[in-house]
Amino acid sequence: MSHGLERGTGLEAFRRHRHDVLNQLQIVRALIQMNRADRAIAAIDRLAEWLQSLGRVQQAVLPSAELMVWTLASCPHVVVADILVEEAPGDDSVEQWTSFLTELEERLALDGRQLRIKLIVNAKTLRVEWDAHDLEVTDWPARYPRISFARG
Repeated sequence: MSHGLERGTGLEAFRRHRHDVLNQLQIVRALIQMNRADRAIAAIDRLAEWLQSLGRVQQAVLPSAELMVWTLASCPHVVVADILVEEAPGDDSVEQWTSFLTELEERLALDGRQLRIKLIVNAKTLRVEWDAHDLEVTDWPARYPRISFARG
């Protein structure tokens, strides 16, 4: 991947991340204006949990996997509860991760839900675990062979 493409991808991801955070803050403001403090606090808690999960991933991955962090930064419906990095992921794994995560984010956004996942990262595969039993993944293993999926 060329340096220009990485920079463009990073800038675009930052723009989306900033947009997502500002959207959440607007929701909090509207809830406060409607005297719905309980829902405003819940929205702040969700935002904080997501931002903390980004920090968790950012601290765990190596600089070569920066695109993984930027991809997660534009996926407010995906929270990384735990991450274990055994080795730096290969380029193929990172590319499949970004495609998968974009698809997952779109699905979760349409359903209006958030998903907590656990990640195990190594050079050849990424393992993604989650507790949602209703999340259908039948075609994902074939489309994303560098990612292993498991219900926790």
